Amino acid sequence: MKLDYSDKIYGCFLGKSIGGSIGGPLEGRKEFLDISYRLPEKILPNDDLDLQLVWLDILKKKGIKITADDLVNGWINNITYPFDEYGVVIANLKAGLKPPQTGIYNNWFFECMGAPIRSEIWGCIFPGMPEVAGYYAYLDASVDHWNEGVYGEVFLSIIESIAFREDDIEQLIKKGCEYLPEKSKVRRVGEMVLGLYVERKDLRETREKILKHFGHYNFTHCVQNIGFIICGLLYGEGNFLKTIVEATRCGYDTDCTAATAGAVIGIILGKEQIERQIKTEIDDRIVAGWGIKDIDVPADIDELTGDILKLIEKTEKEENLPYIGKPFELPEISEFEKPLKIKFEISDVFEEVDDIEERILSGEYDGFKEYTFDTMFIPLERFFNGNRGRLFLKTQIEFGKEKKVKIYPATTDGIKMWIDKRKVLSYHQHSEFMPAPHRPGSPLYEAEMEKGRYEILLEIMNCNNTPDFAFIIADEKNHLIYLNGNKIVCEKEVMGKGVRCEKFPSP
Repeated sequence: MKLDYSDKIYGCFLGKSIGGSIGGPLEGRKEFLDISYRLPEKILPNDDLDLQLVWLDILKKKGIKITADDLVNGWINNITYPFDEYGVVIANLKAGLKPPQTGIYNNWFFECMGAPIRSEIWGCIFPGMPEVAGYYAYLDASVDHWNEGVYGEVFLSIIESIAFREDDIEQLIKKGCEYLPEKSKVRRVGEMVLGLYVERKDLRETREKILKHFGHYNFTHCVQNIGFIICGLLYGEGNFLKTIVEATRCGYDTDCTAATAGAVIGIILGKEQIERQIKTEIDDRIVAGWGIKDIDVPADIDELTGDILKLIEKTEKEENLPYIGKPFELPEISEFEKPLKIKFEISDVFEEVDDIEERILSGEYDGFKEYTFDTMFIPLERFFNGNRGRLFLKTQIEFGKEKKVKIYPATTDGIKMWIDKRKVLSYHQHSEFMPAPHRPGSPLYEAEMEKGRYEILLEIMNCNNTPDFAFIIADEKNHLIYLNGNKIVCEKEVMGKGVRCEKFPSP
């Protein structure tokens, strides 16, 4: 008998929409949130859904058997969000890399929530086919993530696929964990939360255990947030709104956790049960964000559901669909040529030398040694060697044309920067490392640079621990710009000049 999936697909994306709108305004707050069990006043745009609309557009045009190259084209042609891993993958693609190198190279955010939040489309297109849903989630996540970032999307897509046939949430979590290797932190957090819930620990205590064993200061790191999604599903006890709010109360990446918990419970309950529970009309229009372009966006969840049902009809006719094994292990990534090359001259480490800045600016100091790096993350520990003090880095950058830029020497300690001997930045704060120019508090130098060559001098302090450091250049819209031989590499110069990559690895 042919099953009617429309009720559950609609419920999934209704939950996604409502959850994202409840959690969105609270994103980034790390305390336990005391909030009411209340529906949102309006539906907000959310990149959690936006990227899935791009994949939907590709599937409608290309068919079910898409490849990593099809997803790459979506990133290049249809996505403009510069945030965290999104910005990194766009830069990596423009520099000629291909998946899965794009997910790991220069990517401090490779284990964050950008991939796990877009799992629903695979679970819905492959209902009751978790191995296939898991493969497509792997294909998707590997473009801009690796390790736990990939395992996170695989896990969520699997439980969403299973949820079309299984409404026992404890069984869902257990079955989803079985698809991941025992070493996976996503699996371990899932099993831990499930165990604590069975032991009748309350939500606050379970949340604290998640943070103790899997916590990360970056609020978007995926392992802790997937733990909070599972909290919402378990402690929500089958209630649509409570599930979303319990996930939200845990804090951190709340637009993602609330939206994903809402999507899973939405599949389990379906549209009709949700409407009976909330007893009010909900705006079901699709509100797309500014970061996607040049695609057909469904007008509402009804139209989105219809599009997915048509794709399900295609999957039922396909043979030999790709799938993952159980448990699923990520393949090894082979060595590959790095597209970024930057030269720095680096000084000795100075402890207390009052006139060292003047000596270096005047050219009296001649102890610099030259090094070439193939990443924007510079391993300063090899130069500080456990010592406190300061060191200086010199480089040159060249602009082939006038360009508005942001220069961001990201560090965890003090930083000064001179451009052509003019001090443009002085910042001394012991802070958490966050190599993203759009994040609030980033010590940026923003300017419109004329065509030509500029000398950059950096002074980096190390007061307590060896500082993390990245030398980041972005355009005015926060999109990363890579250096090759210290020359700014613009999009038109690198598109189509990719390094040789292996075929996307099979599961």
